[in-house]
Amino acid sequence: MTRLEHVALAVPDLDAAITFFSETFGLTVSATVVSPEQGVRMAYVHLGNAKLELMEPVGGASPIAKFVSQNPSGGIHHICVETDDADKAVAAAGDAGLRVLGDGTAKPGHHGKKLFFLHPKDTLGTLMEIEEADE
Repeated sequence: MTRLEHVALAVPDLDAAITFFSETFGLTVSATVVSPEQGVRMAYVHLGNAKLELMEPVGGASPIAKFVSQNPSGGIHHICVETDDADKAVAAAGDAGLRVLGDGTAKPGHHGKKLFFLHPKDTLGTLMEIEEADE
């Protein structure tokens, strides 16, 4: 792992969250992006050395919808760290006895970079996303 990429916050209202971070703290927020495969609408708050990923559920089948229903004000959903090689990181995670969610492989995310998630029961109760760094 090479650096913290982002901390993801699940929010019930993305527009309100964007307003909060931009107006309250004067932070720059990206344009919104919809990821149908993840069932979320999201935006990124730029912090210089990392980002906050704001995620609002789109549709009731979204995993984020379940999180927000259990946490109506929203909250920290996962942390994301970068790696130089996602495929090697998946293999190393398996060798260490960590469960990779999904089919156990790294897949391209909405931005095209390979990523995977580790089961929170194996990572101190925190859902961890491992994402391949830009070349």
